[in-house]
Amino acid sequence: MDLMDIQPVVQRIADAIAAVLKIEVEIANHHFIRVAGTGEQKVSVLHKMEGDLVYQSAIRTGQPVIIENPGFNSVCERCRFYGNCSETGEICAPIILGDKSIGVIGLLAFNVEQKERLFDNIEGNLTFLNKMADLLSSKLHEHDMIQELTRSSEKMVKIMNLVNQGIIVIDDKGCLQEMNVKAEKLLEIKNTDSLPPHMEKFLKELVLEPDDLNQTIALNINKEEKSLFIIKQKITEVGTHSEYLISLQDVNEIRNLAEKATEDQKKPFDKIIGISPQIIEVKEYAFTVSQSHSTILIQGESGTGKEEFARAIHNASMRKDEPFITVNCGAIPENLLESELFGYEKGAFTGANNKGKPGKFELAHKGTIFLDEIGEMPPLLQVKLLRVLENREIEHLGGTKSIPVDVRIIAATNKDLQEMVNNNEFREDLYFRLNVIPILIPPLRSRKKDILALSEHFISIFNDLFQANVLGFDNEVKHLMLNYSWKGNVRELKNFIEYLFNFITSGWITMKEAETLIHRKLDIKSETILQTTSSFSLVEMEKEMIKKALNYISYYNLNIEDASKLLGIGRATLFRKLKKYQIDT
Repeated sequence: MDLMDIQPVVQRIADAIAAVLKIEVEIANHHFIRVAGTGEQKVSVLHKMEGDLVYQSAIRTGQPVIIENPGFNSVCERCRFYGNCSETGEICAPIILGDKSIGVIGLLAFNVEQKERLFDNIEGNLTFLNKMADLLSSKLHEHDMIQELTRSSEKMVKIMNLVNQGIIVIDDKGCLQEMNVKAEKLLEIKNTDSLPPHMEKFLKELVLEPDDLNQTIALNINKEEKSLFIIKQKITEVGTHSEYLISLQDVNEIRNLAEKATEDQKKPFDKIIGISPQIIEVKEYAFTVSQSHSTILIQGESGTGKEEFARAIHNASMRKDEPFITVNCGAIPENLLESELFGYEKGAFTGANNKGKPGKFELAHKGTIFLDEIGEMPPLLQVKLLRVLENREIEHLGGTKSIPVDVRIIAATNKDLQEMVNNNEFREDLYFRLNVIPILIPPLRSRKKDILALSEHFISIFNDLFQANVLGFDNEVKHLMLNYSWKGNVRELKNFIEYLFNFITSGWITMKEAETLIHRKLDIKSETILQTTSSFSLVEMEKEMIKKALNYISYYNLNIEDASKLLGIGRATLFRKLKKYQIDT
């Protein structure tokens, strides 16, 4: 704080003192800049003072200084005006704010008459000077408080305008105190100083509502009804006077934000390429179940993308920032799988790490563990996994202590677990524990639209990888790909396209240049290719696809509605074609 901040006020006080006492007045700040002055001192206001040793003493000691013989006093000895001072007398007092000297106020005499008035009543003049010093101190403090309140008010207004909600502050009579820009926009207010009558009525009605109001209301604004979500809270209460904060949100904006948040959450599923109704339905279903903590069993043929779905489910879930741990139950030797899953204590077996090792379940704590090829899990470990699912605890190999784990389990298999249960190859109780949320990924041959979509995706990837410029497949090759069985599904399709890129790196991939390559890779004879691309009738193709759909639902114990979804036709249409082609169900 500096007296210079209130210089006009300081000058007015100096003029008033001089007029009352008929003595010249000088006021300086703690940097010894003359803030105010009267008489001859007025011309050098705002300049650095010369010969300020007396003021230095007052600020240093915090005590008043009285000089009856200026130019010859001991405090003047180092002053360049020593022995030749224009003043005839001086009384000065420090201006103190808190515990700090912020300046000096001085009464100066320049002739005999002023000197007599100055020293005729030293005690009275000194008391008056101290009062004036206190007045200056309080004025500066008041100025500082006003500045602080102004800064706080400006800051609050900026904060209110940054909030993406309408904010209104009203008093207990419903009179508007504050309103941010968002509220003005929502309520279509152009001038907050003169509110429309219907808006004044609305604010007065809000006062009568409960203090914990939290509801949606319909408000007619400029002949248009708008739904607003309103929250009311009491923010101040002094005696009988209260103020309330009202927050407003457009219900449509809330819905849009919720939809956008859902779209952002769904982004992990964008990495799963597919445009067919079947895969879109599975992705929607998988996103829905990703928001829970329940165990999931993903079933589908080899290469359909079970791990990609598991990873997308994890990345769309509330556990997305925690570990995603993958375990291939069929790739790890049986004697090592238990220690991999549950960890072991030091010395648990020959060759064990002498410090022990945490298992995959511990590493996945708070996150997700993906148990691929769960159908390959040995019977003994099936029992231990069942215990983990029931108790959410594991026990190290060679250990005796139970370790709690918070893990979501996603299992996957390309086998028919129900059939394995029927054949006593898989525990029924474990199957039911794993199959809380089943997800069935349809094979590629039942969603032909995805064959071309995936092909374009893989062509883009391999163009970058091989630094090639392949434009795509011609219609003959596309036709063959659409009617090939793709027993290895997406994985086989990707490998097939990568194979072709090793021999063709530019232009279109045509049957003319790729027929031999396709024959070698897919084991399709030339005459079969010709038959597939020319003589295979649409009727025969349709019959074949219906039979495959029926075989599929029979294999996975599904309903006839699932077959119609796989084929992309209605249930009634399917029954009509079954009758037409005399196909038994």
